[in-house]
Amino acid sequence: MLDELLADAAERMESAVRHTQGEFATLRTGRANPAILSRVMVDYYGARTPLHQLATTTVPDPRMLIVHPFDPGSLAQIERAIRLSDLGLNPTNDGKIIRLVFPALTEERRRDLIRVARGIAEEGRIAIRHIRRGTRDDLSELGESEDSVRRAEKQLQEHTNRYVAKTDDLLANKERELLEV
Repeated sequence: MLDELLADAAERMESAVRHTQGEFATLRTGRANPAILSRVMVDYYGARTPLHQLATTTVPDPRMLIVHPFDPGSLAQIERAIRLSDLGLNPTNDGKIIRLVFPALTEERRRDLIRVARGIAEEGRIAIRHIRRGTRDDLSELGESEDSVRRAEKQLQEHTNRYVAKTDDLLANKERELLEV
């Protein structure tokens, strides 16, 4: 039973790290990244539809994304959804595709994005610690011997340290990416 609890905790911590990684992917850097459009929802025939279900996105060069809709009639709605999103991008439409040019980030904007990234990383670390706390409570309620509970808590702390370190590595990579000119 202890092993099952620890395995479940490790799986949930891994999920928290993946979520944090996904949140980092949505942060706009100076480079074009299709993941930045993952949260854009388009009003398509009265239904809120994710952009990736309506179009393909390609990266022809490091500072540009091209959105090619499956249905040319949805071009205006896609352009409007991108314009209304808080991405700070200005889409241009040539009748068939939408081009998104990523302007170079100012130093001040880079520092702001680093602060946002640090907040996302802290949320990830908090989620990992919540999982640890909940699992520790579950361990103490099992009625196992104190020695086995203590060993399990030590393993749980090792899992926690490992996943917090992964989150810190993700943050360091994102900061490096944001500072890259």
